[in-house]
Amino acid sequence: PVPRVHELCVDEAIIGAPFFLMETLDGEAFEFTLPGWLAADPERMADGLCRQWFTALTALHRMPVERMVAGGRSVAEEAMYWRDVAAAAEASPRLIEILDDLVRNPPRASGPPTPVHGDPKHGNCLWDREGRLVGLLDWEMAQISEPLIDLGYILMFHDQGEAGLANAGFELPGWWSPTRMTDEWEQATGRTAVDVARYAVLGQAKVAAIIEVGFALFKSGRTTDTRFESWGSVLPSFTRLLSARADAA
Repeated sequence: PVPRVHELCVDEAIIGAPFFLMETLDGEAFEFTLPGWLAADPERMADGLCRQWFTALTALHRMPVERMVAGGRSVAEEAMYWRDVAAAAEASPRLIEILDDLVRNPPRASGPPTPVHGDPKHGNCLWDREGRLVGLLDWEMAQISEPLIDLGYILMFHDQGEAGLANAGFELPGWWSPTRMTDEWEQATGRTAVDVARYAVLGQAKVAAIIEVGFALFKSGRTTDTRFESWGSVLPSFTRLLSARADAA
């Protein structure tokens, strides 16, 4: 479920950059605070949200690659991309070390490449007040690649509270566990989630690189957004969590 695109304009003379116009969807996104309609029914509603979320994601992973714009990276290339991003931000040596290891020893593929969202967190889902999935948003990192990149990225959010990055929903009794998510993904795609723990490391390293970039932008004065300043306080605990995950994987 995505908004319909009404118009694409590549003529930069109009507003100074290419742009598109898309449909307005009536819904609500949440990431750090539970909406009231979900808090009121934390078991049944949370289970329903997870099912719709994974139904949308696995439908994408079953979609023919011809439906996605051409272009993508292998798993090793994906790790190298985020390694370069982290290095440009003068990230911690431990993050660089973890990404270097993923470049040298990438997790195995589950099969041929598929369309991949790139940032399929629940915070990029739009819901109505009945808990129905209205839209999956934020496709800027979409590509053709290994679909386990998406699954690993989702799985790494389960322990983010340990780094001070709480994700509303994951604490609910009806929210799917990492095992349930993996099992449901395998059943829906017909694939085996090989090396899924290492894909979760890749997902967390990617987020760590993004946090490093945001904080570097603030430190250098290229942005005055205080949100990026606060990212600096998260980095030590987030990197420790990533390091422990990498050691366990």
